[in-house]
Order: sequence, then C-alpha cells, then structure tokens
Amino acid sequence: MADRVYLHIGAAKTGTSYLQQMIWRNREVLEEQGVFLPLGRRRAHFDAVADLRGGIWTDGAITRTWEDLAEDVKARSGVALVSEELLCGSSPGHIERVLASLAPVPVHVILAARDIGRQAPAEWQQALRARSQMPYDEWLRRLRDEPDRSFWNTQDPVRVYERWGTRLEPGHFHLLTVPPRGALPSMLWDRFCSIFGADASQATMPDTPQNESLGVVESELLRRFNAQLGPLFPMRTAYIKVVRDHLMRPALQGSPTSVRIGVPEEWVEWITGRADQLVQDLRALGDQIDVVGSVEDLQAQVEAATVAPDQVSDAELLDGALKAWTRQLQVIEVEVDQRNAAKRQRRQERVRKQEEAAERTLRRRLRRQVGAVGRRVLGRS
Repeated sequence: MADRVYLHIGAAKTGTSYLQQMIWRNREVLEEQGVFLPLGRRRAHFDAVADLRGGIWTDGAITRTWEDLAEDVKARSGVALVSEELLCGSSPGHIERVLASLAPVPVHVILAARDIGRQAPAEWQQALRARSQMPYDEWLRRLRDEPDRSFWNTQDPVRVYERWGTRLEPGHFHLLTVPPRGALPSMLWDRFCSIFGADASQATMPDTPQNESLGVVESELLRRFNAQLGPLFPMRTAYIKVVRDHLMRPALQGSPTSVRIGVPEEWVEWITGRADQLVQDLRALGDQIDVVGSVEDLQAQVEAATVAPDQVSDAELLDGALKAWTRQLQVIEVEVDQRNAAKRQRRQERVRKQEEAAERTLRRRLRRQVGAVGRRVLGRS
C-alpha cells in the first residue's frame, strides 16, 4: 500500500500542462526517488477522473475507471502522485467517493493558483477552446456580477479548500502559488516537487512549450468561428477531434505576431480589489492551508490591454484569418509529406521483401536444378 497519495487537482491554466509534461517526461526519475504514477499513463489519469465525474467527460472511450486507479495506489509501495485538473471541480459527492476509495492511504491535495489578473483572460480563452461564444467584456462582467459562476468554483482557492481541505487531515491541503510573470518555469517545478519530497534538480526540462496561448486576434477569430458552428462539432469529442486538432493547434496557437490578451482599463480596479480580497481570505485561514510559495503571488498582476478582443476590426480579423490559414496549410504540407514518405517507405519495404522472396525462390530452383544435373551425371557414371 502507498505511504501516501498526492492529488494534483489543478486548477486549469496554472501551469498544469507544464507540470504534467515534467511529471511524465521524468517518470523514471521520480520512481527512483520513490514516487510512482498510478496506472502508468497520462491518459489513464484523465480517464479515471472522467469516470469519476461522469456526464460530458465520458462521451469518449474510457479505458480505466477511478476504482482502477485507487486499487493501483493501494497495491504499490512508495508515494503515489496523480495529476488531473478535472478533479478540481469535483462535487462534495465525488470528493467523498475519492477519499473513501483511497482509504486508508493518507490523502494530500495540491491546488495550484495564479493571480486573477492573469487568470481571468486565460480562462476566457480556455472557455473559447470549449466552444464558448461569449465576448470578452461580457465574460468579465459575469465574473464580477455572478459570484456563483463555475469559474470561482475552481479558481478561488478558498472555495476549493472548503470542498476539499475540510475533509482532509490538517496540513494535507497544499496551495501551490504560481510565481510572478518573468520567473523561470523551473521555479514552479521546484515548488511542486518540494511538496511530495522529490529532488526537482534531477529532472530534464521539456523541449517545446505546452498549451500555447491564443492572441487577441486569434481568440476573437475562434469566438466568431464558434458562433457560426450551429449544431456542427458538438462538445466534447467531435469539437476536440476536429476544431482543436485541425484549427486551433496548427493555425491559431503560437502565432508569431499574436498580441497577449490584457485587462481593459475599466476592469483593472475590480480585478485588483478582488485579488486583494482573496489574499486577505487566505491569510485568515492561517495554517489550515500549507502555502508553497507566497500568497503575495496572488495579488493581481495586471497587464493593460493594448486592444480588447471586442475592439478588433474586421480588417485585422481578415488579416489574422489569412495568416492562420497559411500556417494551417504549412502544417498540412508537412503532414502530407510525412504521410507520403511513410507510404514510400512501406512500398520500398514491400518491394524489398518481394525481391528477397524472389531471390530465395530462385536459389531454391537453382539448387534443385543443380541437384538434378548432379544426379543425372552420377547415374551415367
């Protein structure tokens, strides 16, 4: 049975993609230090939590269940580490199921949090990737005026603590704060590893950026694209398979000319005040929460918007669409070349095998003919 299990539950857009790439890239390094990843595959963690949450999350093929994961935790020794941000939005009922299934293994929860000045625009963009059509200004207004929005259910650390932390042993709820803008990514990894006792310095860093952001123009393009889809490509499987994999990733993400989404001037005061209130609420919890980093990291780091997505002109959108289309075609060209190269390789392999088979056949025939001639010669003598 595991000595303890750490559930890294997100939240989304807090460096989760980076941390997960680091975890799985350095799986063997972690195992050498006594930290194992139950079920052994990244997809298995998602499937297990999707099974736990149910609903839209199970519209694809689920290969592993939450019970599979819990059984693996209890079947192995060492420290278990599970990372899946879908856990963050779990209901009290889901949380009770998680804790009951893992008992008697001690459960720790790791929640990463980033300041709302960066998180609000990032989460609007994330909503667009999930087929949202909501304009940026309306998104911000609803965050301000609707305190029960799902955003706060996962992005307010105090609310997450109230659902998760109050059910854990004291000191088992760890709040991992995302370092300020400009800090090295390795600082987040260092903080993360310190929670479960791994040596962060032994890990190798990822080669490519994960989950690249959309710029102002690209985000507005995606929003308008979503608005005209109608019933086509519904969430979740169809939209991800077609729109994310063939439009967002090759065409809209990673544009060299993209402008980062900032906070419009009229929203700065509210976002700053909301962040300050959150810091006060966390301080009031005292040692009920193990803060890894600093609560000051959660004070608003506002980047002023040079242009809001709602203000992008049609001419700018057209220019952005043409550039995105070009990037998409460049990716398609590479993929077609790769497929053609693979076909040529398979064809050459077939020809090689056919030639080898023909050569073997010819050799057998020659051996038989030589043998027949030899027997005739011997018969005459």
